[in-house]
Parts: sequence; structure tokens; C-alpha cells
Amino acid sequence: MKSIIILIIFPLLISCQTNSFDLDKLSFPVDISVIEKKYELDKNSDLSGVIVYNSTDSALLQFSGLSFSGTLNKQDTSILSTNYVSFYANRTTNQVNAYRLEIRTTKKAEEFEKLLEKKFGKTDFYYRDQEFSYRVWNAGNKLYLLETNNTGIYNNEKFKSCNLYVVAHGDQLLNDYFISGGFQYYGDYLQEKNKPEHKGKKYTYRDFVDEREKDDGADSFYLKNYVK
Repeated sequence: MKSIIILIIFPLLISCQTNSFDLDKLSFPVDISVIEKKYELDKNSDLSGVIVYNSTDSALLQFSGLSFSGTLNKQDTSILSTNYVSFYANRTTNQVNAYRLEIRTTKKAEEFEKLLEKKFGKTDFYYRDQEFSYRVWNAGNKLYLLETNNTGIYNNEKFKSCNLYVVAHGDQLLNDYFISGGFQYYGDYLQEKNKPEHKGKKYTYRDFVDEREKDDGADSFYLKNYVK
């Protein structure tokens, strides 16, 4: 009887030890201490009241049940060559309202891009050229910003990388921080969307682009590299 009990309990112990963390299921806000207690984090920088915590811990690099851990150099596990995640915590409250997942390994980056395409579908905000692409999705109370980069070189070998920024809608500081660079046009759209004439009406990024084309013509810079 004792041996039977041991056999039953052992699988239960294994299942309890299985990693249950998944970035895709992370709800904002979350206290950084909740993550810090269980996983290895490096406190990196302070951005205008926001503290950034980085980690290459493979247990944290899970998204939709899939692992996106990897490295370009097995002898170097720093974030310079390894896939990693960053959590952005408010300096005063210690609450996390955004994270960034950077994937530097080509195969994982391509798998991740396909996963997001399947998960979220087509988006109105999509710009692409031979080197970079930028896409934005809104889902639930989160904003998802995906950047892909085909220009990476490590040890004289090219690689494709991607960055996913996930931000809580209600955190204006972090939204302003991430909606920049290749996503700046989305910021322009949000400014237009918030004008009185669009309040209470459906107004998509495609509507915004169509207006810019009507006003500026086919040479509008909002149309350059835009994927309809």
C-alpha cells in the first residue's frame, strides 16, 4: 500500500513544480515583488520614475504556452546576445504596467511573429520595409506593439530579431514612452482620435491614413511603407 501512495504523490509533486508563468496571461498592474520572489531579475535603470527589471530566465520567457528563450552565444548569457524580458515598474508604487520581450534568435523571432499574427489577426497599423516592420494591436486593456528587425549582425552573422512591447492602456507615462520611433505615427493617430469631432465614434488608424491621403495626396509620409 505504501508504494502505491508514493507512486500517486510523485506525479503530483512534479506537476506542482511545473512553471506556470506566462507573459500572455500577465494582468496589469502586478507588484514587481511577486515576480522578484520567484525569478531572477536584474534591476537595470530608472526612466523618469520607472524602474526597469531585466531577466534572461527561461521560465519568464513563456508566451501563450510556448518558450521563447534562446541565445546567439552559449558562452554569453547577457542581454546583449540572449533573449530577455524587461518589466517596467513604477518607482513609487512598485506596480508593473508594461513589459518588453526581446527575441534575438532568428527562428524564435519568426515563430513569435507568426504566433502574434494568428492570435491577433490583421491590424490597421502595419508598416514594413526590407529592414523593419511595425505593428500595433489593441486587445482587452492592453496595447501590443511589435517591431521586427532584419539588420542584426552578431559575430559577422546576420540575424532577425523582434521586440514586443505590452502596455496597460491606463498608464499614460509608459504609453507615451513606447509610442515613439517606428510607432510615432500611432501617437499622431491617437491625438487625432481624441479630438472632439471623433469622440463617441469609431475611428480607426485606417480612417486616419485615408484622411491623410485625402489631405496630403499619395505622397503623404503616412502612406510610405504602409501595408493595407
